[in-house]
Amino acid sequence: MKILVTGASGFIGSALVSSLAGAGHEVRALMRGSASDRYLKGVAFERVTGDLRDFRSLSEACAGIDVVFHLAGLTQALSRKDYFAFNAEGTKNLALAARDSGKIQRFIYVSSLAAAGPNYSLIPKIESDPDFPVSAYGESKLRGELYLDELKAMLPVTIVRPPIVYGPRDPGLLVFFQAISHLIFPVLKGDTNTTHKYYSAIYVDDLVSLLMLTLSEGALKLQSGEKFYACDGSVYTYDHLLTTIAKIMKVDPVAVRVPRFVLNLVARILDIVAKILGKSMPLSMDKFAELDADYWLCSNEKARRLLGYQPKMALEDGLVQALKWYQEQDKITLS
Repeated sequence: MKILVTGASGFIGSALVSSLAGAGHEVRALMRGSASDRYLKGVAFERVTGDLRDFRSLSEACAGIDVVFHLAGLTQALSRKDYFAFNAEGTKNLALAARDSGKIQRFIYVSSLAAAGPNYSLIPKIESDPDFPVSAYGESKLRGELYLDELKAMLPVTIVRPPIVYGPRDPGLLVFFQAISHLIFPVLKGDTNTTHKYYSAIYVDDLVSLLMLTLSEGALKLQSGEKFYACDGSVYTYDHLLTTIAKIMKVDPVAVRVPRFVLNLVARILDIVAKILGKSMPLSMDKFAELDADYWLCSNEKARRLLGYQPKMALEDGLVQALKWYQEQDKITLS
């Protein structure tokens, strides 16, 4: 197949391009002019320059394509407007270009559990549950999904919603690895009976395996608009995630309680700094809204049943692979 991948230079996108090319597919990667291909060295792919806000570049990128994997978008932004410009309107633009090409067999959108919002118990989200995003990021990803829903009669669509994705090249968990490497264990307590916060997660290669399954003959025959949660099926507490990181680093960090009001205050200050500098920050009030929620859980039962999905990577083993990469890139130094 001839496959277009957006977000190909990123953490998940680069892993997907490598897997697609390795499986013999002809891959076209849509990248901004400034995007680096450092994670794709030695991988066979065609690079095309474009932008989700530039419909002409999207039309050119979709020409002759059989399948689109849409991963590009903003996970951090200065404003709600920016989130929607890329994650919602950009998705709509790409979908319209794909529809107009007249050849697309499937448009696979990698959305996020944030589009659904958190749940409020240990019962994981399933695909038929209502959506209540708590952040502008989540709202923008959901709006992108809703645009696809409007087009699903004219464009075969599949939506995949991952929770926390980790592994080599992941920027998201790096801050926790770095804190623990400096012997600091930031403690976040939840408003639950146990005071724990609960999460689903998936190793990047397991997510890529699920995405590859959407290309199977059976998956391509699925009803347009099908949605799948992607996770490894386990429930992790925040403390367990960080304790496991400390274990593989072989360090004994000091627990430092981070009260909710302090996190909120820091997020507010960083929002002001971001506006002054014109640069988004890892922590913002939008991200605080997600961190403040106590349950981010989803079920992979539907993906197992309809796609034959089988996650393989255990959490500790996956975190070991992430740590190795961080060390190779000099992002973490251990004595």
